[in-house]
Amino acid sequence: MSIDVSKAPWPWFGGKRHAAPLVWSRLGDVGHYCDPFCGSLAMLLMRPHVANRTYHSETVNDLDGYVVNAWRSIQAHPQETAEWASWPVSEADLHARHLWLLAWARDGAVDKLSGTVGWCDPRAAGYWMWGQSSWIGSGWCSGHGAWVVGTDGRLTKRAGGDVHRKLPHIRDDGQGVNRPQLREEGVGGEPEFHPMTMPELRRWFDFLSARLRHVRILNGDWRRLTTNGATISLSVDERSPCGMFLDPPYSTAERADDLYARDSGTVAADVRQWCLEHGDDPLYRIALAGFEGEGHEELVAHGWTEEEWYKAGFLTGGMGNTAGTGKTQASRDRIWFSPHCLRPAEAAQGDLFGGAP
Repeated sequence: MSIDVSKAPWPWFGGKRHAAPLVWSRLGDVGHYCDPFCGSLAMLLMRPHVANRTYHSETVNDLDGYVVNAWRSIQAHPQETAEWASWPVSEADLHARHLWLLAWARDGAVDKLSGTVGWCDPRAAGYWMWGQSSWIGSGWCSGHGAWVVGTDGRLTKRAGGDVHRKLPHIRDDGQGVNRPQLREEGVGGEPEFHPMTMPELRRWFDFLSARLRHVRILNGDWRRLTTNGATISLSVDERSPCGMFLDPPYSTAERADDLYARDSGTVAADVRQWCLEHGDDPLYRIALAGFEGEGHEELVAHGWTEEEWYKAGFLTGGMGNTAGTGKTQASRDRIWFSPHCLRPAEAAQGDLFGGAP
């Protein structure tokens, strides 16, 4: 059984993979695609157009250094990263690697992502995505919990510690780099001996490395990828606008605490304000993802269109519970499209030149 290589090798809350057909039908084949909150890179990996073309640019960014290090490591060192990411699900290793990653970040490694060109750490990347695939719920690498490494090297509980002590994800056969589709069955009923790193995992990472070969991966505040200099100045063809997909963290009031390792309670509102300021620019096609009721409905009065993309059975998107209610909120997922995005009829005819309607 082969793995779907066009997806991230770790689970990601709020992924918009199933919204990709809708988003790309409205963005069209833009000359420059930008994703300031890249996370699992679901939208880029689901892009239906030919990748790595001459005079087409793709730039992504994330504030979370663990995420950026993972993508850079896959991009530049796919096989080494795969080797570090391949490991049996083990509760003891889950806590040990969790503490190791927090120490890695405290020692300044994350700062090198912005300070040193092309820098990445495949070992940390492999540990992080293995842990993200083995962890239950939120809080992976958030630095919050009751457990630390004691002076004797043992896991020790204390107030104001670093990690939670949870069971690993064992409710099914595995997710992310632990997916059962990566396994190799024995032949003729006999056990098959194979290396620790599954060949299917290597193939997956090689595909992702090739797909990301010409993608610029930035680490920092989302605003750095929303200036005119970083977006529309790269388009070689003046008829081709910049496609901007914005998927900021949900507003604090709309989800549980400790959901994101790097968080802000105001970023959704700040992104909406940027959308209000740039939505009328024909050089931009903008898609903003969020929840119904977050306040993004204000955009409709400025010519934006609102689309509900969630369908029962996806079990993705914002499927987490609304804080304090115990109710799922996936059906509240919406995407708002700026006035210069393609209309459904135009998308059906094909975006021959990538130009604004």
